[in-house]
This record gives sequence, C-alpha cells and structure tokens, in this order.
Amino acid sequence: MDAQSARPEDHDHYARLRAAQAESVLGNIALTLASNIFVALTTAGIIWSSTNGASILSWLAFVISLSAARFMVLERIMRLGLHQTRPDAVLKFLTVAALVSGVSWTPLPLLFAASDGDYIVFVMAGTATGAIIQSLPYWRSAIAFGAPVMGATLLSMLIESSTVSNYLLALNVALLTLMLFRASVLSERAFVRSQNVAMRTTQLAQSLAVANTEINESSHRLERLANTDVLTGLANRAVFNRRMEALFYQGGRERREIALLLIDLDKFKTINDTRGHHAGDTVLKAAATRLAALCASGDLPIRLGGDEFAVILSGRSAAARADDLARRFIDAAAEPVSFGGTEIPIGASIGIACAPDHAADEDELYACADLALYCAKIEGRRRLKLFDSGLKGQLDYQRAIDRDLGAALAQGGLDVHFQPQIDMTCGRVTGFEALVRWWHPDIGAISPPDIVSAATKLQLSERLTAYVAECACRFIRTLDRAGHADAIVSVNMSPSEFDLYSPALTLGELARRHGINPNRIEVEITEEAILDPQKVEAAFFELRRAGFRLAVDDFGMGHSSLAHLISLKIDRLKVDRHFVTGISASAHNQALVAALVSVSRSLDMELVVEGVETTADAETLRALGCRIGQGWLYGKAMPEAEVLTWLNRHHSRARAVA
Repeated sequence: MDAQSARPEDHDHYARLRAAQAESVLGNIALTLASNIFVALTTAGIIWSSTNGASILSWLAFVISLSAARFMVLERIMRLGLHQTRPDAVLKFLTVAALVSGVSWTPLPLLFAASDGDYIVFVMAGTATGAIIQSLPYWRSAIAFGAPVMGATLLSMLIESSTVSNYLLALNVALLTLMLFRASVLSERAFVRSQNVAMRTTQLAQSLAVANTEINESSHRLERLANTDVLTGLANRAVFNRRMEALFYQGGRERREIALLLIDLDKFKTINDTRGHHAGDTVLKAAATRLAALCASGDLPIRLGGDEFAVILSGRSAAARADDLARRFIDAAAEPVSFGGTEIPIGASIGIACAPDHAADEDELYACADLALYCAKIEGRRRLKLFDSGLKGQLDYQRAIDRDLGAALAQGGLDVHFQPQIDMTCGRVTGFEALVRWWHPDIGAISPPDIVSAATKLQLSERLTAYVAECACRFIRTLDRAGHADAIVSVNMSPSEFDLYSPALTLGELARRHGINPNRIEVEITEEAILDPQKVEAAFFELRRAGFRLAVDDFGMGHSSLAHLISLKIDRLKVDRHFVTGISASAHNQALVAALVSVSRSLDMELVVEGVETTADAETLRALGCRIGQGWLYGKAMPEAEVLTWLNRHHSRARAVA
C-alpha cells in the first residue's frame, strides 16, 4: 500500500504525509551520495590498477559530477523548503535523479566484469543495497536506483559465464534483488502507517489542546458572568458576599479595618416609570462608570441589584477613605446623564458602616450600612450618613421585628383593631377599617408600616394579610350577631403583594370558611398602586370577580389619573387625612376636597374622608358634600371586645340626638 492509496480524504493530511517522505529521503541522501563517491573512487582505483584503462576514469568523473550536481540541487531544495511546500514534485525529482544515478553505474559490470568480476558484483550489490536501505520511506526512488544497478549486474553475470554455478549465483543475486525490492515496498508501507499514526496523534493532541483552550476560555467567560454584573460590568452580589466573608475571616485574626458603603440612586424608580427602562439602564451604567473611576486600587465597587451599589474598602484608614469616596461620588452623581437629547437629573444617597467599630460580622456590617442609608434618604436624599451609636437602637428595633414577626403571626401575638366609619349625615355606622397592632414584649409598640415592611422583607406578606383578614372575618360574624349585617370591613394591602401571591384566592378561601359574603370585605390599596394600572389590573379583576369591594387609600396625593380610576372600576376613594385635618380653617383644602367630591360623584364612587378629629372639620366636610367620615371624632381603632361597647354607646347618643 503506497502513500497515494493510504492517504485519507483530507488533502492536508496527504500533503503532510508526502512532505514527511520527502524529508526522510532527503535526510539520508547526503550520506548515500558520499558513500557512492567513496565506493566509486575505490572501485575505479582497483580497476585502474588492473587494466590501466582511461575509460574507468571517464566513468568515475561522470559519477562524481552527477553526485555533486544532485547534492547541490538537494541542498537548494532543503534551503527553499520545497520538500514541505511541493513534496510531490520533490519526490518525483528524487526518483528521476535516482534512476539517472543508477543507470550511471551500469557500465561498471558490463565493461569491467572480465577483469574483476567477483569484486564488481560485490560492489554493485552492496551499492544497490545501501541505496535501498537509505530510501526506505519511498520505494520508488530506492528501486529507481537499484533496478538498473542490479539488472546490469545480473546481465553481466549471465554474459560472463554459462556454467551452472554462475547461473545459480545469478539466481541468488536475483532473489536478493527481489527481497530488497519487496523490503523497500513494505518499509514504505510501514513508514506511511507510522506517519499516519503520528499525524493522527498530533491532530488529536492539537484537538485536545484546542478543546482545552476553549474549555478554559468558556470557564473564564462563565466565571466572569458569574462574578460580573452584565449591565454595568461591576462585580456582582456573589463577589460581594465572598469578599465580605473573606475580609471578616482575615479581620478576625488581624483586626483588619473594613468600611462598607451602600449607595442608592435617588428617585430611580421615577426615572424608570417616566422615561422607560432603557433610560434607567443608561443611568445605571453612567453611575457605575463614575463610581469605578473614583475607586482606588484595592477598593471593590459592586452592583448589588436594581439601583443599589456598594463599595468595600479595607486596610489602614478605611473609614476615612470611605468618607472621602462617598463625598466625591455624591458630587459626581449629581451631574445629569444625557439620554435621547435630554438631561436626566440624578443623585445618590450613601450609608457607611465600619468594622470592627460598628459590627463584628458581615451581616451586622451590612445591616448597619443599610440603616445608615435609610436614614440618609429620609433626611432628604443626596446625603451621606455614617452609622453611629444613635442608630444602634433603631437597628436593634428592626432586628427584633425581623426575628419575632414570624412567631408572632404563628402564635397570635399580633392584634387587629377596628376603626369605625360613620355616615356623617345621620350618624349610622357603615363599616370599619381593620388595622394591625403589635406590642412587642421587649421593645413595645411596633408601628404598622414597620410591620408591613418587615413582612415584605421576610416574605410573610401573605401570612400577614391572611392573619388580618381572618380577624376581619371573625369580626364580621360578631357584627352580624350584634345586628349590623350591612357593615363592611376594610383590609389594607400593599400593591407589592400582587407579585407574590393571589389576594383573591387567599381572601376567597377565608370568606368561604367563615361563611362571609365577599361583598362585606373591602380591599384597600394605596393610591400609588394605580400609577401602573397594568401591574394591578389582573389582581383587581380577580378580586372584583370574587365579589370583594375595592378602595383606593390616600387619594389625592398626586398619583392617580381619572382614566386609571375608571378602567380599574374602584368602589370607594379614601381622601388622605392631610387634606382633612384642620379643613375648617383652610380655604385651600376646602377647594381641594370639593373638587375630589365632584370627581367621585362623576365617577360614581363613594368618598370616605379620613382624619376627622373635630366637630368643626366634620361640619365643613358635610357642607362640602362628604358623607362617610373616619377619625377620632367618631372613634379610635379598638379591639373587637371594645367595639361592641362603643357601638352601644354610639347608638345611645344617636338616639338621644334624634
């Protein structure tokens, strides 16, 4: 099997195989030529001494000239690298040159065998054998040289003598020649096989190397994706967690100073809502670029998510460096961001906490910085707040809420009070609002907003809503037994809960279990919920279909549009106490409430005014057309047990007035 038949379909593989054959033959041919010249010299010398003929000198000159010419051509082939670029042409040349060289040796046995026959046979056989052995990777060039040499030798042996012994000797030489030629063919096949194996092994090694490189690159890409925020290019929360854990582990042994900045972009949600998420992304990338530019080597800027960023600093003077970085970033963040040919004003609020002064572990440090950030935003935004001992009590307060809220819900530790709603035209009780209360055994009264905030953070919103609604259902049954089967009870919900569970399913299950008509329960949602009607529309539809009433709380604070109110089919509007308290002395608030009354009538929605605390305010509200009122003038929020006493007292007063 030769190279042509063994080559794969891959042309490159075949070319590499031919190049290997050419290179191997070329590597041996210099020695072959030198040996030929030496043998030619010695042979010519022996024949010259015997015959003293000039023809042998002519032959010697021709052989040496031919070998020298072949050597020069071969040296040029090697220097130009033709055996690599044009291996087929080189192999053909080597074959032709070997044939010419072999033919050049044929006069030796034919012309001089008579004088030194045995010696010449020996020389010719040895020369042919040596040439064949030196050209094993490519049998054509080996046989091209050996065939003329051995053919001339056999012919001279047959011509020289016709004895049986001479014929037998010629036969042996012929067999030797055939064996040499066969060995040459087999050697080329073995060479081809070994080269195929070597090249396939090399290709496999190269493929493995390429695959390994690709795997490493993929691993690096995945590592970058796992550790990098895609939008901003900053480190992400996973890196934040690892760095904090590592720093506190080291700091525990070295007492290393660590500072944490938590950063929020001011009013970022408004930018997203009014200008779109593309504008929001532009702002986030600009803020990240500015933050990274201000950080020193060794500082770690991070995007934690949304519009929340962080920077971790460690080492000497970390607190002072954090303060300086925070002040410079507040100034840098105040520069507007260009978007769509306009300028978007932005700002940043920052909270800072340091270890070991403020915290002993990473969770505590984050909580301290988060509380400082919260205070900075409350104080007016674009502020810097450093955690201090004055905030420690507030942090303990929040931790106590987070720690115990779940148990309080499970064990009935929260109370639900009910504040009455009165028809101000006749004094009739129309309903109650359910308000959650919690008296913590260690820290005292917990404000309802803090309860709701903690429930959202701890993913307890559904349990909290179900807890309040459960109490509301039991209270409705109490009202029924007391003869107030027409009174409704309002339950407050946050619009953020709509993304966490189905209020209609939760409330519907409770109403069925207690045998309550869903129309007796009103769901109050703060007015900000209808800023994005698409977000709440599905939940509102399910609540209406289940039979629950819908109310918008804090109406008039600037979020609503009439189109949204109409599309969402709200039953009642609750006017924020900001417009009600002291309305008897405020012509401005009177005008606003009168406008709200007109809006509610136009939309066929009932209006409820909150914060009614004085008789003068109540009279003014009645004059403006308000019918339902809620406030301390009529009754505070009371436990269920006190409501019945209040109802009896209220009815007695109403009858006395009538």
